[in-house]
Amino acid sequence: MSEEERMKGLSRRDFMKGTGAGIAAAAAAAGSGLINVQPATAQEGPGVVDAELAAQQKWSFEIAPDPIPDSEIADTIEADLIIVGAGVSGLTAANAAAEQGASVVLFAASSAPVFRGGSFHAVNSRYMKENGIEPYDVDTVFRHELAANSFNVDQTKWWKAYAVSEESVDWLSDKMEAAGYQTIIELGTQDPPMGPMHTPYASHGWAMPDRLMGGLSAQAVVTRLAETALEAGVTIHYDTIAKQLVREDDNTGRVTAIIAETKDGTYTKYVGRKAIILATGDFSTDKDMMAKYCPIGLPLLNDAGDQGYNNGFKTGGLYPGDGQKMGLWIGAAWQRTYPCAPMLQGSFTASTEPYGAHRGLVVNLKGERFSTEDVNGPFAAHAALHEPEMKTFAIFADNYAEAAAPWYPFGKIYGDDPVPPEQVRAGWESSVDYGQMVKGDTVEEVIEQLGLPVETTKATIERYNSFCETGEDLDFHKQAKHLIPITEGPFYGAYLGTPQFLTVLGGLRTNSDMQVCDADDQPIPGLYNLGSMVGDMYANMYTFRLQGVNLGLNCLTMGYKTGRDLGNGTLA
Repeated sequence: MSEEERMKGLSRRDFMKGTGAGIAAAAAAAGSGLINVQPATAQEGPGVVDAELAAQQKWSFEIAPDPIPDSEIADTIEADLIIVGAGVSGLTAANAAAEQGASVVLFAASSAPVFRGGSFHAVNSRYMKENGIEPYDVDTVFRHELAANSFNVDQTKWWKAYAVSEESVDWLSDKMEAAGYQTIIELGTQDPPMGPMHTPYASHGWAMPDRLMGGLSAQAVVTRLAETALEAGVTIHYDTIAKQLVREDDNTGRVTAIIAETKDGTYTKYVGRKAIILATGDFSTDKDMMAKYCPIGLPLLNDAGDQGYNNGFKTGGLYPGDGQKMGLWIGAAWQRTYPCAPMLQGSFTASTEPYGAHRGLVVNLKGERFSTEDVNGPFAAHAALHEPEMKTFAIFADNYAEAAAPWYPFGKIYGDDPVPPEQVRAGWESSVDYGQMVKGDTVEEVIEQLGLPVETTKATIERYNSFCETGEDLDFHKQAKHLIPITEGPFYGAYLGTPQFLTVLGGLRTNSDMQVCDADDQPIPGLYNLGSMVGDMYANMYTFRLQGVNLGLNCLTMGYKTGRDLGNGTLA
C-alpha cells in the first residue's frame, strides 16, 4: 500500500488515538486558557505523544482528492479573472476589475448573493467630511487594536487597507446612493475613550430613507453589487461548487483554472487568464478544521450537519472551508497566527450601547460574579467561556432604566436621539411577557426563576450593592458610574445564553497583495484570496472595537484594491 493510500485509509479516530494529535489539539485548547474545550475524540484515550510521528500525519481535509480528469469536464469557460464567491469581497472585486476593462466570471455555491454583518469600516469618507465627523487618530487607535491582537498579525495588510479605505467606501457609496440608499454612520460605544468598549465613528452603512438603521447593511450591499456587476459585464453563475484548483507543473507552477460542479452534477473548468480569486468564506462547519485551527470555537458549533451555502445571519457554523482546502491541496501554506480568531458575540439584553454587554450585575451558574461588566459583547462572551456551562445571567432593578441612561441600543445611527427610559422599561415588560426575561417583587423570586442558588446569589448581590454605595468595585474595578444598586423592586433577570459563534477568521497564508503564498512565503502565481479566509489579519479574537473592520477593510477595501489592480494590470 502506498503512503498516500495508507493516509487516505487512516480514520480520524485512529489518527486521534494513535498519534497523540488529539492531545496536541486538546493542549492547544487548554493553552488558550479555556476550561474543558477540546475535540470530543481527544477523550477516547490517546496514546503516547510522538512529536515526529504526529508531524508526519495529516488530517483528512489536508489530503487532496484524485484530480478530476478532463474526460469528466463538460464545459470550459475562460475570462481574465475567475472569482469564487458571491459575498461582499467577491462581488466587490468583480465590480472593480470589470470597471478597469477586465473580463470577469464569478461563480458561487450559493443560490444568490450572501451576506453577514452589516457595517463597513473606513477611517474617513466623503460622508464624514460632509457631516463634520472628524476621523479618529488612526495611529493611536490602530495600535490599540493591534495590541489587542498581540501584534500577532500581518500589520502590512492593516496599513495598506487603511490607505485605501476612504476611496473604497466612497466608491461603494456612489453605487448605493445611485440606487436610492442613504449613507449612514452606525453608532458605537464611546465610553470610556480608548477603553475596552470604545468604538470610534467610522462604521458606514446604507439604508432606504424610511428605514434608517445601523448594523444591517450587508444584504442591501451584496444585492446592489450583484446588480452593478452584471451592468459592468460580469458573468455570474450560482449553485456552482468549487472542487479543485488546477496548478501547472505538478503543483509547482501557475494556478490556471478551477474546476467546479454545476447544479446538474456536471463539471465546468473555469480558466483565469490573469488570476483565480477565492472568496469562499470560513471553515467553521468542518469540525476537523476547527479542531486543528480554532479549538476554542468547537463547543459553540451546532450539530445540524451540512448547512449548505445560503447562509446569512446565523450562529453555530457557516461554511466548510472549500477555498482553504483547495489551497492546501496545491501547496498553499496556512497562516502563521495560531489559533485562528473566532468572532463571538454575547447577549445585548438591557445593553445601553450597540455591541455593549449588560453593564449591571452579571453572575455565573453558581450565582457568583466573575468579571467586570463594562466591556463590549465579544469581550463578555470570551469571559463567559471560562464559566460553568458557559452560562451567565443578568440581575437588575427597576431603577436601572434611568440610572443606566442614555440608551442607544443596536441599530442606532449617528444623529439619533437616545431611547427614553420609559420605552426601555416597556421593552423589559414585553420580554417578560415573551418569556425572555423574568420579573419579581423580590430578588429571591428572580433568583429562583433563573434557577440560581439563592443564598450564594443573594450574597453576591449584597456585596455588589455595597460597592454601589461606596462607588468602588473592590472585586473587578468597574467604573463607578456603572455601579447601579439592586435595591428597589420590581426586579428583573435574564439568562444571557451561551456565547454566540458567528464565524472564524483566517486561513491561507496571504501577503499584502492578497496573493496566496507557500511555506517559503513565495506567492503562488495566479492565485489570490479575499475576505474572511485571508490569513493573519486577526489574532486572539475579533474585538468589534472597530465596528465593521472585517467587512470594511478586509472585504470591501482589499476586494476593491485587488480587483482594481488585477483589472488594470498593476497586479499580475
